[in-house]
Amino acid sequence: MDASAKEALPKQPLKAIHPESAGRPLPGSFRNMGRHALSQPYGHDDYAWLDFIMMCHFHMQQRVFPGNEKAWASRGHAEFLRRFGREPKDRREVRSVMERDPYWQMWSALKRNTQEMSYDVRNAANDRAAPVIAEKAAKIARGKTKGSLRLNPKLAVPRYITAVDIHLQPGGYNTDDGQGVYAGLSYDSGSGLMTGGGHGKFNDNAGWSLVSFIRSHYPDLKPKVIVDLGCTVGHNTLPLKAGFPQATVHGVDACAPPLRYAHGRAEALGVPIRYSQQDAEKTNFADNSVDVVTTAMFLHEIPRPAMARIAREIHRILKPGGVMVHAEQPPYEGQPPYEQFIREWDTYYNAEPFRCPFRDMDPVAWANNAGFKRDKVFAGMSPAANMTDQGLKLEGGAWFMIAARK
Repeated sequence: MDASAKEALPKQPLKAIHPESAGRPLPGSFRNMGRHALSQPYGHDDYAWLDFIMMCHFHMQQRVFPGNEKAWASRGHAEFLRRFGREPKDRREVRSVMERDPYWQMWSALKRNTQEMSYDVRNAANDRAAPVIAEKAAKIARGKTKGSLRLNPKLAVPRYITAVDIHLQPGGYNTDDGQGVYAGLSYDSGSGLMTGGGHGKFNDNAGWSLVSFIRSHYPDLKPKVIVDLGCTVGHNTLPLKAGFPQATVHGVDACAPPLRYAHGRAEALGVPIRYSQQDAEKTNFADNSVDVVTTAMFLHEIPRPAMARIAREIHRILKPGGVMVHAEQPPYEGQPPYEQFIREWDTYYNAEPFRCPFRDMDPVAWANNAGFKRDKVFAGMSPAANMTDQGLKLEGGAWFMIAARK
């Protein structure tokens, strides 16, 4: 780690950003989320349903979720001690007791139902709007643009993407009729529901957090080329261009529908991004050609073997002195067994099968095995950031950042 990075480390322990973090303020209306030319033309009833879903998420996160810890403390822990005569070692042992607890079962069923209901509600609106929005995106792509869009219909999209409806999104991220934007539209329309707008009006908290981290930990870095892997619809890609206006910013994803939507969205918001459909395991960037590679909430959706290949690919394309930075959730190591258990829910019930393996891994070893020297690797909590009317502001918890300099 650079000396400048050490000086910028937070002095107090930081808690990971999470919708279930205690004390979140009551969310406002979904009407307050950011809008652009590709946004759905919601009507009164649509907003009423969306606000209802957002409040259901909030109620589950802030009112119902805390009861799980009480159930563990009052019943589950005692049962485990009675059965085994010792404290649990990890999340798996906690699960052996808690998965039969009636409160946890109630919460889990309601959480899953709320997620499914979220898609039912917003996709009812998306079904009406998708053809018109797809044509808008296509018209933007045919015109004179600030950025660009390059698709590869011959790309073999990795099976870990096509075989899973990640986050329970119907059809996953790669559902495609050859010209549509539906998967991107669905993703964009729902991102603020889970967090109640807590990730910013444009769901770009992770992107601004990446900008803040790079500025504070690598103040000497003046990137000319930035690559955002797994960009989906570009929520966290656009802040990279705003934060480093001198840089050419590339958004890379394996799936065409989110990229079509991302390009139209970026153009509508006036931000020049070069989007391309590529497999993050093998991109077309030249050796030693990129200053910064970023991801946001991407790595935990990738199986470990593919993650190893992606890390080696990042090392290949980075210039000497270049930096990779990944905004993620923290590893399980060092967390109490109950905390590990309650955070594994998404792996089993939200179609994120690689989330637990990711949080089990050693991020420093992952970077080191790809060629990054251990003393150039950072793995720890870093303050989250939002863009406000007063400028970039550290607020809303923290991200677990994995960073390394080549």
